[in-house]
Amino acid sequence: MLGLVKANDKRHYLKESTSWVTKQKVDDDFIPSHNFIEDLDEIPFYDYDLRDIKKHGHNPAMSALAAIDNQKGFHVMTSRGCPFKCTFCASHKVHGRSMRYHGIDRVRSDFTRLKEEYGATTVIFQDDHLMGNIDRVYEILKIIKDLHLESVFQNGLTLYALDKKMLNAFYDAGVRQLVLPVESGSAKVLKHSMRKPLKLSISKRVADDCRDLGIYTNTNILIGMPGETKEDIEEGRRNLRTIHSNWFHIVCASPLVGSEMNEIAVKNNYLKGDTLGADYRKAVVETEDFTADYIQEMQYIMNLELNFIYNNDIKFGEYDQALKGLLNVIRVKKDHSFAYYYASLCFIGKKEYKEAEAHMLNAIKYCNIGNWWKYIDYFGLPKDEWMKFNLNGLEAHLNKIQNMDEDVHINSNNKLNPISVNTDVY
Repeated sequence: MLGLVKANDKRHYLKESTSWVTKQKVDDDFIPSHNFIEDLDEIPFYDYDLRDIKKHGHNPAMSALAAIDNQKGFHVMTSRGCPFKCTFCASHKVHGRSMRYHGIDRVRSDFTRLKEEYGATTVIFQDDHLMGNIDRVYEILKIIKDLHLESVFQNGLTLYALDKKMLNAFYDAGVRQLVLPVESGSAKVLKHSMRKPLKLSISKRVADDCRDLGIYTNTNILIGMPGETKEDIEEGRRNLRTIHSNWFHIVCASPLVGSEMNEIAVKNNYLKGDTLGADYRKAVVETEDFTADYIQEMQYIMNLELNFIYNNDIKFGEYDQALKGLLNVIRVKKDHSFAYYYASLCFIGKKEYKEAEAHMLNAIKYCNIGNWWKYIDYFGLPKDEWMKFNLNGLEAHLNKIQNMDEDVHINSNNKLNPISVNTDVY
């Protein structure tokens, strides 16, 4: 941009530039090359005076942000680049693979300015690989602590770098929520389909350490990768129940333009329907191993399974934590019968029986006007409790959840009608 601004003959500059794209270049099959700013401190501070700052905030409907009460959040990016080669990611097409950083003094200056001039209370990190320099992360956490800012790490953090010492530093900086990019419960899918260097044991350890510290975790899971099979998905379902995260965000793998996944899907004619706007909610990949309808179906089933049937917070008797996720679902989707049912179990655990009855009556109400019976049948849930408020029956179910073996396997041969499967997040 700076070269274009300074050029005397701007048309000639655009024609000769290896990074600027014009219509003529597109017609000539031009392939642009990166022209990165190596020193990110050369990038000026964004002028928020150009916009209505009163309307600036973050979206509380997003699961990663639901725990943040304060809405004055600002997105920040303190680095560019990521050296990893995850097949589902396309960030390297924009930011490259080599790491580039803002200096720590610049980070402190920007965060201070956001707070003092614009009233920022939360910074939302968009770095692709924040953990690329461990010493730098400790310094950034100190800045967050010194400025009394809340922080959200929306893209997730490299799990191998989150040892107990690092997690303690996050907690000391006031961090109470983290996104864990686990991506799959199948070792085969992680290694071969995703090429993501992560072991299940690391994911389990980080989730457990976060739980011990009191850091709420949202775990991201993708299903429907080229090369993934139904058997891999079943293995993933079993393994994910051993990761004690507070909440799971199950999504359909989306073929982002620029990603290796998209190249594979295009080459093998795996794309089904309109991929524009799929946005991880809609399954658009269909391979020799599965249909798009199957992935759509399993995305919703795994969401119900991990966040409701096998809810870890309920299992460990941490009812207030469980209610954070369940009540957020109800706030976003008011007819979610499962959310009301499992919230009722939480209130029973808390011995708040009036709240338990109120939520159970809503579970029954929406169950009878929605399509929830097919899921009740699929998971083999006790039907009597869905007919009327039965305290003894609900207490028995709560006790069963807390003594449930993680290796118990849901009968995956049950088949739901793909046409009727809900494509909502919850």
